[in-house]
Amino acid sequence: MIIIGWSELPSYAVDCINFLKLKKKLIVLTDNKKANKLIKNSKVKIINLSQNYTWEDIGITNPKYFFFTGWNNKAFISLAKQKKTKNICLVDNVLKKNLRQFFGKIYFKIFLEKIFDAIFVPGKHSKNLIKYFGFKKSIFQGLYTGNNKIFRNRIIITKRKYDFIYVGKFIERKNLNILLGAFNKIKNLNIKVNLLLVGGKKQKSKNDIEIIPFSNSKRVAKLMGNSKCLILPSLEENWGVVVHESSCCGCLLILSNKVGAREEFLNKNGYEFDPNNQDDLFLKMRKVLNLNKQDLQKKSYLSEEMSKKRSIQNWKEQFFKIIKKLN
Repeated sequence: MIIIGWSELPSYAVDCINFLKLKKKLIVLTDNKKANKLIKNSKVKIINLSQNYTWEDIGITNPKYFFFTGWNNKAFISLAKQKKTKNICLVDNVLKKNLRQFFGKIYFKIFLEKIFDAIFVPGKHSKNLIKYFGFKKSIFQGLYTGNNKIFRNRIIITKRKYDFIYVGKFIERKNLNILLGAFNKIKNLNIKVNLLLVGGKKQKSKNDIEIIPFSNSKRVAKLMGNSKCLILPSLEENWGVVVHESSCCGCLLILSNKVGAREEFLNKNGYEFDPNNQDDLFLKMRKVLNLNKQDLQKKSYLSEEMSKKRSIQNWKEQFFKIIKKLN
């Protein structure tokens, strides 16, 4: 029996889990109360992540492999500590070498290292953190992926409705104020431009800014596929699955230099900027708006090509590679 514990259960995780098609061989543990409607064929158990459990408490017998997010989830750690399973921790934190990580290294060595049989990370920055912590067992890359079966390039970029799109939570770390400030500076130049924000409460379009709530992957893919350029202005972003998803759709990219996924998906298909510098973002947005049709199409094609570095098929292969390694 394979167990996957995933906090919140974001849409990309749902797509990956469903793509495994493990049915009765898989149980999903999560705090997302809508999970039963999201996960197809496999069994779902809703748990409280701040509570300690035994496998018997949640009615699971003979668990063999346990994939779970984060070493801060009390519920998942309490299950992993029983050592009835091969434990694979999913980690997206990146190496910063700050004081917190210095003490974290000590905590990891004493309390966590012996629990984990392997660690699954998005990319090299997370892998560097795990190495910094002194983990000697297997570290696998490729944790995050967009669903390339859904996120696809369907509309020629020159015919798309939205100039810029943001997809994500409306929280301080996402740094939306700098995006709105840069956008308003462009509007003040009487340049025809619009912006779509996906993730907030639905509102009427105002000053060429449209805000709509999160929806399912198919809806988000449709919106990305009708947008020319993704902007991700985060002050901190360990990875950023939306970068891969928008690349699959052939969007250009304007990414904060704090976005982990930029090193894999950003090349000449967009621009990097300082998230503390509104003028820097403003200039990069102007560059996109000033591109001629031919250059727009070239950069769109490059984004789509860059997106092929990962796929939901690759994710499935890596998932079973981990199981095979630990068997």
